[in-house]
Amino acid sequence: MQGLFRRFKILNLLVLAVSFVLLCAWNVNAQYSIFSDQVPAASGEDSDYELGTKFVSSHPAEITAIRFYKMPGETGAHKGTVWTSAGAKIVDVSFSSESPSGWQTAQLPAPLRIESGTVYVVSVNTNRVYPITQNGLASVITNAFLSTAGGDNGVFNDTPGAFPSSTYNKSNYFVDIVASPMDAVFTSQVPAESFSGEGPLELGLKFTASAMAKVRFIRFYKVAGETGLHTGNLWDSHGTWLATVNFNGETSEGWQYAEVNQDVYLDAGVTYIVSVNSNGLYGATKNALATPVTNGILTAPAGQNGVYSNTPGNFPDVNFGSPNYFRDIVVIPLYTPAAPVLLSPSNELTGVSIEPVLTWRAIAGVTSYTLQIAEDAAFTVNLRTYTNLTSSSLALTGLSNSKTYYWRVKGINDPAAGNYSQAFKFTTIAHTDVVLSYPTGGVKLYTDKPGLTWYVPAGGSGWKYDLIYSTDINMATYTTISNLTESRYTLQGLLAGKTYYWKVRLKTSSGAVAGYSAKESFVSAGEALKPVASWPVGNTTVNSLSQELYWYLNGASVGLSYELEIREGTTAALTGAATNEGISETHFNVTGLLSGKQYSWHVRSKTASGDYSPWSEAVSFKTASSGGVIVPTASWPVGYPVVYTLSPTLNWYLGAENAGLTFEVEIVEGLNTGFTNVPTISGINSLSVVSPLLTPGKDYKWQVRSFDGVHYSDWSKPATFKVAGTVGNVPVVPVASWPVGGALVYSLETTLSWYLGASSTGLEYEVEYGQGTLSGTPVITGIKALSVNITGLEAGKTYSWRVRSRSSLGPSAWSKTETFRTIASAVVAEKPILSWPVKGAVVYTNSPTLSWFLNSSSAGLTFQLSYSTSSSMTGAVNFNGITTTSYELKNLTPGATYYWQVRSFDGMVYSAPSETGSFVVFAGNAAVVPLAGSPIGGVLVGDIQPVLSWFTPVSGDVQSYIVEYSKKPDMSDPLSLEVKSNSVRLEKLKSGSPYYWRVLSLNSRGERSAFSETETFSTSSVTKVDKEEALPLKFSLEQNFPNPFNPSTKIEFSIAKDGYYSLELYNILGQKVYSIMQGNMKAGNYKVDFNGRDLVTGIYLYRLTGNGISIVKKMMLVK
Repeated sequence: MQGLFRRFKILNLLVLAVSFVLLCAWNVNAQYSIFSDQVPAASGEDSDYELGTKFVSSHPAEITAIRFYKMPGETGAHKGTVWTSAGAKIVDVSFSSESPSGWQTAQLPAPLRIESGTVYVVSVNTNRVYPITQNGLASVITNAFLSTAGGDNGVFNDTPGAFPSSTYNKSNYFVDIVASPMDAVFTSQVPAESFSGEGPLELGLKFTASAMAKVRFIRFYKVAGETGLHTGNLWDSHGTWLATVNFNGETSEGWQYAEVNQDVYLDAGVTYIVSVNSNGLYGATKNALATPVTNGILTAPAGQNGVYSNTPGNFPDVNFGSPNYFRDIVVIPLYTPAAPVLLSPSNELTGVSIEPVLTWRAIAGVTSYTLQIAEDAAFTVNLRTYTNLTSSSLALTGLSNSKTYYWRVKGINDPAAGNYSQAFKFTTIAHTDVVLSYPTGGVKLYTDKPGLTWYVPAGGSGWKYDLIYSTDINMATYTTISNLTESRYTLQGLLAGKTYYWKVRLKTSSGAVAGYSAKESFVSAGEALKPVASWPVGNTTVNSLSQELYWYLNGASVGLSYELEIREGTTAALTGAATNEGISETHFNVTGLLSGKQYSWHVRSKTASGDYSPWSEAVSFKTASSGGVIVPTASWPVGYPVVYTLSPTLNWYLGAENAGLTFEVEIVEGLNTGFTNVPTISGINSLSVVSPLLTPGKDYKWQVRSFDGVHYSDWSKPATFKVAGTVGNVPVVPVASWPVGGALVYSLETTLSWYLGASSTGLEYEVEYGQGTLSGTPVITGIKALSVNITGLEAGKTYSWRVRSRSSLGPSAWSKTETFRTIASAVVAEKPILSWPVKGAVVYTNSPTLSWFLNSSSAGLTFQLSYSTSSSMTGAVNFNGITTTSYELKNLTPGATYYWQVRSFDGMVYSAPSETGSFVVFAGNAAVVPLAGSPIGGVLVGDIQPVLSWFTPVSGDVQSYIVEYSKKPDMSDPLSLEVKSNSVRLEKLKSGSPYYWRVLSLNSRGERSAFSETETFSTSSVTKVDKEEALPLKFSLEQNFPNPFNPSTKIEFSIAKDGYYSLELYNILGQKVYSIMQGNMKAGNYKVDFNGRDLVTGIYLYRLTGNGISIVKKMMLVK
């Protein structure tokens, strides 16, 4: 090395100033942005864009963050990008935790070093609303070392994420950077010479800092020809190694940089050495460090500077002369931050929330803040200190009401700390109680949408509430429903069967928290309760191979489904694996059972979240032995009777006792149509079934067979019948049948029932019910059956109801309004379910045992059994105080059909009656009580010579039948006919009249059975309708002839277009008294013979309506 310095001396080279990268102290802040206090003048909302700003730095610097001004209403994700001026992407960063509006900042993953005098572009995408100040960049904006680039600035691209290069009116879009200066000027000096032949060396520089600083880079000047790897080192003056870096991606010559990624801080006034090895060549300038060199906070001291070691990587402590080896350090000064300015709560403010948000003005460049709050100005009483705060706000909790607090903040430019701000004080709001009402005390709820309620004892208005709830007893994690304005809230989506904890936070209208309620708890509904099997149990014998299994819960829950396991054999056969899943009710029909077998079953509940209850206790039952299949005997309709309904009930019986059978029926249209032996209806577990909808005027035949689970019987002998011809799709006015006449119902739900007085197809029904006067608007629509169940009734109230039918032609008139009353107190007695005998089963004893069960506990209940030979339970015999779920009846009439019901009694009120069951007592040689077949239910028959038909529900000694019919409902003055068959045609009935009829049978000993139930039908008032084929040109309604008349007259009318028409009769008050004719009619001329024998003398109006026409004429009846 001495040779080198001798040559320096000989050459007498000019001493050049040392080249340091030194920080320029613009002010106490270390970081700067292009824009300071500028705000947007307007906003745009025409599309999404990439918006940007071109900028330049007058000094080497590094960018630490990108920021943009967000306008109110702007939404979506945002990404910031720094580009070269040519459009090459340098770095990008995504924004997170944005505020609704104002400046948004995203820190770069690592600082980006930029060169002085070089133009860059920073941009951020916008999705909807963007800021704009037109001509805002017409002149250069400068802040410290950062400036907007001159010329066309304010750049955009129509495609978000693409390089923005278009401009519009030099507009400012408020896209910015945050940067720190690193050097005033990169010096242009270069080494005076390069040297070689000395071997590898460690070359260094001594330096000091006048203020604390953070090391960012080590650099060295590489001369042409130098090769190999280079490592930079930082040492203290005693040779202790502080940091090391490897140089990567070097150029062939010039300044080379290596970033110091670890946190290395320099203390003020301390001497350090930075060094980089050379491998063969190095540059130097003689005596360049003979005098001190200072730039910013860094100084290279004079004398014995420019140090080296002959061993690369060793501490360089040898000096010869004062040469500059061009080894350098790059630092960021850590200036002491200024004291922050406190913003809110403002000084000496009162009525402050006990959970305030403390805010202060942010200081650029600080790494964190420290906040102190105490109950005295000296900050000694109950002092709380919060450190490492990275934002300029802090949300506090746990403050007391009506107490004064003092607070202050200081900035940290790690590790330098500034002074505390001026202390502010505030006083919190006075305490106000908020008290939870319900649910509390760990109560178990029985709804999955509980309503939570609370109140403020002191009253007041404008309160806001935050509802806080959790399944954690400590409420470490919780859900908050904020800013409620009412003191109640309905929770939804709770986990089933969980304990929840909740409290309410009380706030003023401005949002100041005034207090909290105490914490309370409840158990959510839906707990998976263990079911109790209720039927069939106790190894009882059931008489059907299609069995309904029942169970109940000894508690309340919601949202449960059930899983069932049933196996053949004893309870030991159960495996715990469900055979049936997803059951939504507390009962399930099991089919395909075998006769004479034992079955065991149990059930468990399941919550929506998948929690299971334990299995219920296992129970067993047996199916009755069939003793082999039996060919059924068709009993009605048989022998080709006319039926006056489109869905007749088909009946049959067995000639012997045989429980455990099910049945199949085949129905075909046409007497000459062959059977396919493929059942139309299967799985029938009673001795009757309602047929599918049939066609008016058609002939049918049917057959039935039995099934014991393995074998089928032969088909029965074919039976035939004819469906009366009727006008289809006519909306017939229904007749309400139950509950009527102010009947008392023993439940807060009931089934409304009705029937039709005429045949019609394709009808639906609409029901209106309610307390008080009905409005004419149906409550329930689209009903397919002749009944509907209604729930949610109020106890002790009177309800009115009515029903109407609806077809494609529109609605019928409403039925007569009926009423019923609900029981005055809530019924706790459970409605029984009938077990046996039901569904018209034949019992082979006149002292049968009737059995039933409850789908709940029967503890403390007694039962009332009622039975009657009338399906309406008229004249029922009652047995009260029954303590078991079965009862033996005595001395019933052979061949009679019986109907029965059961209701439970809890000592105060009765339950609703069970569904009505029916059975037939085996007749033996006794006369069998017939059952009416058709016409029944007040049906309107189309002629005055109807066919009456009936059947016997069980085989017996039947020699003949006596039929009685009358125009009086009490069957006084009847006409009687004795016939051998089970049908008879009546002759010369009066048109337009109701008729009542009943039938009994006689056996070979001349013994008579009881009469069947009295049934009713009505004949049409039209005695004859003639239609002429000639098509009329217009609609007309002629004057009746004769007129006046007594009692018959003829009405003629013409229809010019096919359609639905009505010919109706009204009295002089405009009240409809008769529907003479209605239905779908073809175009043509019609003559109707009308009999008015049941009308009183007077003037009447008859009207033809339909297809937009209405024609009225007057007639007079004189008797």
